[in-house]
Amino acid sequence: MDIYVTEIKFEDGALKCYAEEDTQGLEAAARMIVDSDNMAFIYMLDDGEAFRRVHFVKETWSMLKAHHGAEVILNTDVILTDFWDELDYLVDNIEDNDNYGEAFESAVKEEFIQ
Repeated sequence: MDIYVTEIKFEDGALKCYAEEDTQGLEAAARMIVDSDNMAFIYMLDDGEAFRRVHFVKETWSMLKAHHGAEVILNTDVILTDFWDELDYLVDNIEDNDNYGEAFESAVKEEFIQ
């Protein structure tokens, strides 16, 4: 199942991310991948049987950049552990790497590597 972050607020020192999908019972998998075609970073959650993908589309990136390092919480019940380590690793890997596609690489550079 895909989960799309539709809203992010910075409150009480944390990035509080909201999605319409139910996230109760899901656990952070502490892994992140990308969907370069759809301009998204995807954080993985585990439901005990399969992974669920939490999409952070390009429109959310400015909030991620502005509050880098803050605790990231999804729907008030799932703390996204190792979020920043995973994101930083991907951003470093994407820079000057044609494997992600020129459009995605350019968008990532513009938002995160200035």
